[in-house]
Amino acid sequence: MFKTKVIISLVLAFTVIFSLSAYAVTIGDAEKVLNDYDKDISNLKKAVDMFNQIIQESKDNDVIYRAYIGESRAYETMGDQAKLTHTSPQDDYEQGMITAQHAIKINPNDARGYYWYAGNIGRQSEYKSLLNAVMVLPVFQEYMGKAYALDKTNADILEGYGEMYYELPWIVSGSNTKAMDFLKRSLKSDPNLTLSMAILGKVYIREEKYDQARKILEKLINYKAPTYRADWVMFDKPLAQKLLESIKDKK
Repeated sequence: MFKTKVIISLVLAFTVIFSLSAYAVTIGDAEKVLNDYDKDISNLKKAVDMFNQIIQESKDNDVIYRAYIGESRAYETMGDQAKLTHTSPQDDYEQGMITAQHAIKINPNDARGYYWYAGNIGRQSEYKSLLNAVMVLPVFQEYMGKAYALDKTNADILEGYGEMYYELPWIVSGSNTKAMDFLKRSLKSDPNLTLSMAILGKVYIREEKYDQARKILEKLINYKAPTYRADWVMFDKPLAQKLLESIKDKK
């Protein structure tokens, strides 16, 4: 009888331990799923669910902050890949903005919350219309400016500024030069940020510097260690291939 009780207690204890480990999600687990979305597009939604679970269960504000940042990035990526995720880009970007705001409330002294808010509102405005992009530009600049003020060496933030000057050349005269400067600074901070390479290739093409464009775009296509491997597979590399094709007869 005693042995039976011991066995039952051990089984129950094992069941409880197994249940906890089966449902425990770490921030590393969620980020890994997000970073592998090219292998399975449903990983984006899975990552969002995992980040949400962490936010609900964790008592560590640093972990919760990282979860909100990861979730904001996941929503922006879902919006960008909406044709594959079968979601609403507008809703995805809106959720990305909301989660970024939550991150900012937890840690208003970290640049990433402001950066991902700016990224999501920028993407949402592009999706809506050029007129909308113009209307939200002050908000985009406000949040990107706050991010930059907090971290002037962050490669993603520098890329964001470079892309802004490329996409909206009428903001200020000499915008190509400013775009090139920010993109080169971005690559100095992170030589593996392939999105900066792609946008730099666009600037070179606009400047009719086709040899320099080919060099950076070919480097991107054959890159071995991109910072965001899934983004490289799903967006950066296809963009570079398209850009190269557009200048194949240019001298």
